[in-house]
Amino acid sequence: MTETFVLPDASALSESQLRETLPPLEWDYDTALSDRENYLTPVLKTFQATTNPILFKSGLGQYLFDSDGNRYIDTVAMNQAISAGYRSPYVMAAVREQLEDMQHCSTMWMHPGPASLAKALVSKMPPGDWVVHFMSSGTEAVDLALIMARNYTQRHTIVSLRSAYHGAVGATANATTSIARFHQKIPSVSGIVHVTNPDQYRGIHGPGVEPYLAEFRSSIAASTNGEIAAYIFEPIQGYGGVIPLPSEYVQKTSTLARELGGVVIADEVQTAVGRTGAHFFGFTEHDIVPDMVVMAKGIGNGFPLSAVIARRDIAEAMTSRTFMSTMGSNPTCCAAGRGVIAALDHGGLQENAKIVGAQALVMFKELQSRYEVIGDVRGRGLMIGMELVKDRDTKEPATELVAALADEISDSVIITKAGAHANVVRLVPPLCLTAQDAADVVDRLDSALRRLLKHEYPKD
Repeated sequence: MTETFVLPDASALSESQLRETLPPLEWDYDTALSDRENYLTPVLKTFQATTNPILFKSGLGQYLFDSDGNRYIDTVAMNQAISAGYRSPYVMAAVREQLEDMQHCSTMWMHPGPASLAKALVSKMPPGDWVVHFMSSGTEAVDLALIMARNYTQRHTIVSLRSAYHGAVGATANATTSIARFHQKIPSVSGIVHVTNPDQYRGIHGPGVEPYLAEFRSSIAASTNGEIAAYIFEPIQGYGGVIPLPSEYVQKTSTLARELGGVVIADEVQTAVGRTGAHFFGFTEHDIVPDMVVMAKGIGNGFPLSAVIARRDIAEAMTSRTFMSTMGSNPTCCAAGRGVIAALDHGGLQENAKIVGAQALVMFKELQSRYEVIGDVRGRGLMIGMELVKDRDTKEPATELVAALADEISDSVIITKAGAHANVVRLVPPLCLTAQDAADVVDRLDSALRRLLKHEYPKD
């Protein structure tokens, strides 16, 4: 006789009974930390915001709450993933609606969610024949964009800028130059040429554009056969230290890249979704139209979602072979993206980023006027960088001070460090941050700097 098995009827259980079947969550700090160290990969310790990681339990809007109920202003947005805010009503409504039906549908079949989000994203682009390919992370999307560029151009060389961050795996890791420790001790992927970025504060050629353009040309001439597949740039370099690129540089290097047969890729993983305030995409500020755009982080509001927006003819070059991503175009993640679009279009987040960002920039510059250790303040919208130095003339990085600052205010404000020397404090919060929140953050930084430095550095 054939043995039969009948699945337990989970639908007969209450919500509380179902929760009791789950592996438990540990909210005691010491136990949670022990579990993290015993069961999660030790590489997590290499990328922590504070010396001792904080145990977060919930979030609301621009605020986080730890396991003891203490409130924090989040200026990092969970690595810039939270654009519409924690528990955004727009995002939660969209996700709940989708989960009521099904959590996933492979692109081997069809669901209207991905196309709905793609249509919304294309509406934010300049006029053109654009198509969208969804993936799960920024690294995946950048990697796919490089593959698409190489397929389309039938060329190999990718040009990226120093101090850039495009990912930490495979070809994306080699396109990344912002932080040396992201480069693993393994052979590098071929075909990546790094060009000095036009950093107007710390650049080796000082302020201005022409010397950097000259190096762009000479580096390509020396390291390639005169043909390239793509030129990839961030409108504002993020992990590199919040470094805005001069528009003249972006325009002229994009023209040169196309003259050499390459396509232009705007890496908008950190700058899109209204973060710069004035526009949905950061490239718009530079008055150019790229051939491809890469998005991630904020478009999913914490859900694993990324996108490559490309000209249709570039995307067509991928059709000579098969390509798939099991979780790409996940309808639940795309629902989160649709919620983010709704939060921007109907919730005023982009305008808030513009107005509050401008106010915050003034506050940070006023703080700079009182502390000699603040060498530079820069940024657009709610993407602001404050660079700390030991000496304004030599610009020696104050790396240890930034680390101490992050620990000092970690009882109520979350900040993170960026830049090649980890000496840049970034303000990249959820886009619902208020002017009062920004003022509270600056006040905490002010008092913490005073304590750490033992005295103020008044303006002469």
